[in-house]
Amino acid sequence: MRVGCPAILIALLAGLAAPISVKGDQIDDYIKAQMRQLHIPGASLAIVRDGHIAKAQGYGFANLELQASARKDTVYEIGSTSKQFTAAAIMMLVEEDKVRLEDPITKYFTEAPQRWRGITIRHLLTHTSGIQNHVAVPHWLDVFRTNLAFETTPSRDELLKMFFKLPLEFQAGETWAYDNTGYYLLGIIIEKASGKSYWQFLDERIFKPLGMRATRNTDPQPIVPNRASGYEWKNNRFENRPVLLPAIAFSAGSFLSTAEDMAKWDAALYSEKLLKKSSLEQMWSAQVTKDGAALPFNYGFGWFVDSYHGHRLVQHSGGTPGFSSVIYRFLNDKITIIILTNHGDRVLDQLAVDLAGIDLPVLKRPEANPDPDPATTSRLKDVMSGLLTEKYESASLTPEMRSFLGTASGKALWKWIADHGAVGSFVFSDREDRGDGQVLRYKVSLGGNSYWFSVLVTKDRKIAQVYWW
Repeated sequence: MRVGCPAILIALLAGLAAPISVKGDQIDDYIKAQMRQLHIPGASLAIVRDGHIAKAQGYGFANLELQASARKDTVYEIGSTSKQFTAAAIMMLVEEDKVRLEDPITKYFTEAPQRWRGITIRHLLTHTSGIQNHVAVPHWLDVFRTNLAFETTPSRDELLKMFFKLPLEFQAGETWAYDNTGYYLLGIIIEKASGKSYWQFLDERIFKPLGMRATRNTDPQPIVPNRASGYEWKNNRFENRPVLLPAIAFSAGSFLSTAEDMAKWDAALYSEKLLKKSSLEQMWSAQVTKDGAALPFNYGFGWFVDSYHGHRLVQHSGGTPGFSSVIYRFLNDKITIIILTNHGDRVLDQLAVDLAGIDLPVLKRPEANPDPDPATTSRLKDVMSGLLTEKYESASLTPEMRSFLGTASGKALWKWIADHGAVGSFVFSDREDRGDGQVLRYKVSLGGNSYWFSVLVTKDRKIAQVYWW
């Protein structure tokens, strides 16, 4: 990572590029328009430059019934955005020689089934273990729905017994499939290796040292100042959503936080206050197969990993019933976009990408460009439409992509994307050559809303990745 300019110089250069007030108006207008379009009740935004908050603001309502405004310190559930904290905690234990990335997980789960014997902690961190994602299994969560408040849940021992019955969907390291089960197991490993509860370890080692005073678990019983209520838009109206109990997602996503607290976390990642730079680089390095092939998503330890014309990017999104969040960190540019909202199942990635482009024009994606290969664009549109309807030509995909699409997570992902609506416009934005092929980027309409999609096509014209940023 290159050494950035002093903060005062960055501020000066930003001011020369565009007046702060004008840029602020652009950002506010954009956020408000997107909230109307996506039916988002409330949102809190932080734009961070070189570890310092350049803009932090709330929009809309944290609670519709009370008409309480969202603020920069409003507290939201952040879901899977919190996986980066679990990964960081594991790396702290690695640095202390209490955990090894190549440790078999059966070292910590002696009653695990035989089929788990080849799975390591690295596999759990990178979603390459092959353990089926329990959250993606149809009707699996019905076990929690004894009442609307989720007041009774299985004990941890009961949950582990349920996890042990889950099938392996592929051999460890063979492909990638998002796996909340693996990150739940990582939380237990942190407890066993540290001798402390998961929440105590994070509070002592991350939250308190960084002054993240609002960040904690999602337990609904304590009074949490400024806590937002969660909603979803159903039948042209908002509906309340229950709080996610910590026992349900645990270390895979049962977190509360604020945009301001997440900005403190972002600032710490530019230093070695929590982890050595070598550990951070491991977290931000994309996993590949043992043969060096690209997996369906570029993922490190708790972070999705990408680049945009040489601008390195690490990011993660999160969602719980009633909440959606995202953090996008452009590493070389030292710009971070943090968006927290109180509407469930909303894709916020396009907002982060667009806001980064407003703040730093070199990151702005062109809305449209002359298409150098309309035949490929037409083919990719057909493939994406097929993925939404489960009627795709498997021969057009890499083996790793085909394997992923057969997993519970792969099926759930594309069903979720399909719920956003049918493919409308599919407009070429740009392309970028990479060692493993070519990335083609498009602005795509789903159900009347616009999203950014990128497709990695290998040198032999196979589709290796399709992702929404």
